[in-house]
Amino acid sequence: MKVSPLTLFLVVLSNELMDVLSSSLKPQRFKGRVQRDRRNIRPNIILIITDDQDVELGSLQVMNKTRRLMEQGGAHFTNAFVTTPMCCPSRSSMLTGKYVHNHNTYTNNENCSSPSWQAMHEPRTFAVYLNNTGYRTAFFGKYLNEYNGSYIPPGWREWVGLIKNSRFYNYTLSRNGFKEKHGFDYSKDYFTDVITNDSINYFRISKKIYPHRPVLMVISHAAPHGPEDSAPQFSELFPNASQHITPSYNYAPNMDKHWIMQFTGAMRPIHMEFTNILQRKRLQTLMSVDDSVNRIFQMLAETGELDNTYVIYTADHGYHIGQFGLVKGKSMPYDFDLRVPFFVRGPNVEPGSIISQLVLNIDLAPTILDIAGLDIPADMDGKSILKLLEPEKPGNRFRSNKRARIWRDTFLIERGKLLRKKEDGTGDAQQTNYLPKYERVKEVCQQAKYQTACEQPGQKWQCVEDSAGRLRLHKCKGTPKVHAGSKKSRSLRGQTYASNHCDCSSNSYRMRQSERRNQRQFLNIHTTHKFKHRFLRTRPIRSVSVELEGEIYDIDLEIADLESLMPQNITMGSYREDKAAGEAVENVMIGEDGSKAGESVLDSVKVTHKCYILANETVHCEKELYQSARAWKDHKGYIDKEIEALQDKIKNLREVRGHLKRKKAGGM
Repeated sequence: MKVSPLTLFLVVLSNELMDVLSSSLKPQRFKGRVQRDRRNIRPNIILIITDDQDVELGSLQVMNKTRRLMEQGGAHFTNAFVTTPMCCPSRSSMLTGKYVHNHNTYTNNENCSSPSWQAMHEPRTFAVYLNNTGYRTAFFGKYLNEYNGSYIPPGWREWVGLIKNSRFYNYTLSRNGFKEKHGFDYSKDYFTDVITNDSINYFRISKKIYPHRPVLMVISHAAPHGPEDSAPQFSELFPNASQHITPSYNYAPNMDKHWIMQFTGAMRPIHMEFTNILQRKRLQTLMSVDDSVNRIFQMLAETGELDNTYVIYTADHGYHIGQFGLVKGKSMPYDFDLRVPFFVRGPNVEPGSIISQLVLNIDLAPTILDIAGLDIPADMDGKSILKLLEPEKPGNRFRSNKRARIWRDTFLIERGKLLRKKEDGTGDAQQTNYLPKYERVKEVCQQAKYQTACEQPGQKWQCVEDSAGRLRLHKCKGTPKVHAGSKKSRSLRGQTYASNHCDCSSNSYRMRQSERRNQRQFLNIHTTHKFKHRFLRTRPIRSVSVELEGEIYDIDLEIADLESLMPQNITMGSYREDKAAGEAVENVMIGEDGSKAGESVLDSVKVTHKCYILANETVHCEKELYQSARAWKDHKGYIDKEIEALQDKIKNLREVRGHLKRKKAGGM
């Protein structure tokens, strides 16, 4: 068949046109595909943090929804720890990826959200890095214990931060710089539900307005931290909770551990009952967190972002309830306070995988930066855990020298405030260490006798957590019981005398003005000192000044002490009584040099129930304080509390005095 030249020309021309058209359309199609899939390049990141949630005490056993979604649907890190088991230091490490000695937030008070933290470390949190690279960052919940709501931390586009420490009701939020107060209405004010609702709404709106921009959200719950207020629908759950009764429960004292464990004895039955109640209330608060996690996953599924989102679940530190005889608390360098839950779910994470390598709270910031595709700053101490989430490639069966995955096998545990060294470098460091007042109070509150309400016989003090989360020692109301072995107290006078058979004349006589003038003239002539009448005291003293540790304190005297200071007649019965009492005191009092106090105790000032200041300005205490380390420690703690109470009283008096000066009447 013959083909005409015209037909052949048209066929060739059509082929060329098709090639040109196809070459012009291919780049557009490729460009459109890239734009459509650009959202999958940078994933969303959601970090869920709980407060004081343990691993050792079985808190995860009741969170079935969280375990199904995070443990079965993601990776479970079975050896996750925190480097400092305290709220603010651990949270600061999470934000910066640094050890405590590098971000200098030692305790929940010292440098926690301080000006130096805000200037040096807060501008270098993972939120700042992600916000600068296009992530829509948002924070909901508890931030740092001392955060006061006066500013919005850098790096957060949406900010709903709790002011001060954990609360479930009656708290204040800083919502994008404006303070928002909440009350006691569960439907509107329950903290767990409030931050869950806010975070879900923010994610939905963000994806609706900016569908191609990734989101970073931190949801920081207060549960199961005190005051352990559960939602009403969960308040009757777990009546027989016993997960906290571990092998170390009430195992005390422990002489092979540090000194606090050596002095902590076994709990009493009332303390053990308290631990059961506390465990039940903590589990009840976690049920709301369990529902919160489930709602977040439902939202991710509804928005189509579940497969493009990394979800990390962890806690700031663990907790102890009765372990080693410690009724409740944290900050101890043992597994129950150091271990935390740690789950990761997201793209390329094998569901149900178990990872046994050591991961730390300082690894969170580097991991989040690595997920976002950013370089990890050199000043971060942690490492990204993404390499642990990668499935191991099948090795060559003919190679027997396969290299194992390199990862850390040790880490540093820091207790918080570094101990001060003794200046001369000699002596026992344990006796020369000095801790701040709040640290000493926290350590004293570890003792079981201070951790219950004022219900114990003879209990004088109890530990109470204030609104800022600090532990305070409050004096129990009511008259304390007097122990049978207490010694008879001595007055400031050398001896006291009973007023029996007193035949004193009336004191109603008053000198006339001329007689007082003659008296002053007589004193001026026959004495070397110049007396002025305004210094003459005609009433008994009502207080005495005592010098203690370089400070002067005014101690009010009781009515009985005032009566003992009044001049009274001497009787043989009262003399024999005081002599016997002096001998009894002599048998139990020794001085600083180890010698007995002897008769000098009679001319003494009673400072405490076991220590006196003698007339020669030396201190004498009962022999027990010098022979028993526990008695010495307890009495020193008692003195510290008395000093603190007096300082508070002086402070209050000064405030009242200043108020009176400012409000001085015009005619005065």
